[in-house]
Amino acid sequence: MRTTRRDFLQMAALAVAGATPGARAHAVDSIAGKSAIQRPRPLKFSGDMRDGLKPRRVTNAMWDYSWLTQHYRGGAFADFNKAADELLARGFNTVRIDAFPLVIGALKSEDETITIAGNPLANWGMSDRDREHVVARELVEFMRAMNRRGLSVILSSWGKDCKEYPDRKQTLAKDRDGFRKSWERTLDILGSHDALGHVIYVDLDQEFPFFSPFKDELNELAKKQSTARSVEAAMEEVGQFEQGLTRMAWKPAQMDYVRKLFSEMLPHFQSRYPRQRFTYSLTSFFKEVRSMGLQLFDVLELHLWIHSPRFDNRTGFNKLTKDRGEHDYKDYAGRIAAALDTVGPMLVKEMDTKCAFAQAWSEEIAAPVVTTEAWGPWWHMDHPDLDWSWLRDWCEQCMTLAAHHKFWGVTPWNYSHPYWKNWSDVAWYRKVNQRFLRS
Repeated sequence: MRTTRRDFLQMAALAVAGATPGARAHAVDSIAGKSAIQRPRPLKFSGDMRDGLKPRRVTNAMWDYSWLTQHYRGGAFADFNKAADELLARGFNTVRIDAFPLVIGALKSEDETITIAGNPLANWGMSDRDREHVVARELVEFMRAMNRRGLSVILSSWGKDCKEYPDRKQTLAKDRDGFRKSWERTLDILGSHDALGHVIYVDLDQEFPFFSPFKDELNELAKKQSTARSVEAAMEEVGQFEQGLTRMAWKPAQMDYVRKLFSEMLPHFQSRYPRQRFTYSLTSFFKEVRSMGLQLFDVLELHLWIHSPRFDNRTGFNKLTKDRGEHDYKDYAGRIAAALDTVGPMLVKEMDTKCAFAQAWSEEIAAPVVTTEAWGPWWHMDHPDLDWSWLRDWCEQCMTLAAHHKFWGVTPWNYSHPYWKNWSDVAWYRKVNQRFLRS
């Protein structure tokens, strides 16, 4: 086939960006794929970086993998257009989902059918039985439905697998190139279907490291003995901490591992997809990651919860059986009431401090802060013993705190799904979302 000078230059540019000459889908999102020179929009210089972002504020519903696992006749997400309309009716402008990149990275074709195992008692994403899905096609369908309604999307990964390709996390545990290629294929498919433009950022690894293929490798480093140190070095280290209480949860080898992983992955994707934002969401290890001083996160996504020793010790939350089965939660409900009545003001101040920490870190690295899962206990259910009224009040106040601390994006809570009874409370959702959008 005859190659023109223009073709040669385009292929060379793609190669420099880390793509193969045949990666035409990648060209959709790259500078090399544009025939005309693109010029940036005029920047707004302001002390508040959110002033130049679109949307100006983010109100998010976290739909995790439920959008796919319940995408069947009779399921909560049977009709993506209807689901999008329900988001808008409640004042949401964004939805965060699992894009299933690890599964899509293994597909033989975009039209391949996979089987996701049923799990009727699951907290999120329950499915009555094993169900077949054409995951790549359904992802494109979902993205187009959101785009038609003017809704933004945050893509993430919970490391899910399927019956045809089991143990995807284990398969990729020591294959960073395979992890990169899985995300690349997912983004390239969306780009080739013009379904990438309304993605406001990509969270490469949900709540790192808890759902990550690299979790076990990181944990192994904790078991290894630290290298021998001189007495002088040990004495110097002691002086860096206050009575040992502020020591890092990760050992130096783990800190180095995470720093190198983030410093490898984020620049790779930022170079390959310059019109996309990338980050890692975190629900723990805030202090450890902040201490690395990385100015690589395009967005700082932190999940902030009511949990602290004061709350967990009183409620016994950690010992609860957490699923949709038949359980007695009367004692737990009474303990929540006791905790709120006894140390409620302390819990409010703790959350205010967490939001202030997030704001300070955000300004330190010049990345807007977002929370897409937050506020109350990370687990709550529709159950006769469990009350939602206190949780509504708590989350409403927390959203006000987030606005005070200049968050770019929030969520009312991580239960904003059509299959929870609270979804019928349209007025409450509109109230809290509209208040934040006006902040």
